[in-house]
Amino acid sequence: MRPPMIALVAALSLAACQKPAPVPPPPPAVTPLTDAEQNAAREALLAHEGEWDCAAPAPFDRNSRRLLVEAPQAFVVSPAGFPGPVVIGGATGATVFRKTGGGWAGYMVDPISQVQAVRYGPAGLYLITKVTREGGGPLGIALLPTGGGALVCAGLASPEALNAPTEHPEFVSLSVSRAGKGSLVAKAEREDQAPLWFRYDTADGGATWTAPRTIAGPEGTDLTAPDEAKVPAPLAREIAGA
Repeated sequence: MRPPMIALVAALSLAACQKPAPVPPPPPAVTPLTDAEQNAAREALLAHEGEWDCAAPAPFDRNSRRLLVEAPQAFVVSPAGFPGPVVIGGATGATVFRKTGGGWAGYMVDPISQVQAVRYGPAGLYLITKVTREGGGPLGIALLPTGGGALVCAGLASPEALNAPTEHPEFVSLSVSRAGKGSLVAKAEREDQAPLWFRYDTADGGATWTAPRTIAGPEGTDLTAPDEAKVPAPLAREIAGA
């Protein structure tokens, strides 16, 4: 049955009057920090170098946050069990940003180190750091708990078999069980000599570690390394404005 002509004309008229929903304009492009602003942000971070508490949120100002999350070295991971992505910064020191109920909290893990590797285990996200200032130095490890607890940071002693401060091992693998027992394996390359392998052990999920002991070679398994990606501009803006 054909619809009445009046109804058909009314339907066509209504369709003609309806306009497509307006497309919202894209967010304005963020103007990069100037060299002067970047230098001022670095100086602000360095001014508090001896005051950082790894476990407490750092009082980063807006430009410091931008410097850290917009740097080419910054990256984002999205491990299971976290309320949002985790952003690892690296423009100045080893830093981490995580989402909380009140927005974004930033932490200075170590002002003279860089994050060398990220691993995801039963207790949360592990950040393996290494001193990079003045020729390099020993390793460190920080745990960002899945449940939102305080960040836990620990330094790893340099092996006595190496000539510090010029020789330090590099991270190889990390293994931690649900019971909190595990080990971190590191390797030291030496000129014209065979490499040395070392193992650090933990019994509390990574809060504390033993002194290194020499081992014959790589051993154990390695925790999962979450996928890393460049920090999207919208996410960088969100963190900077937190």
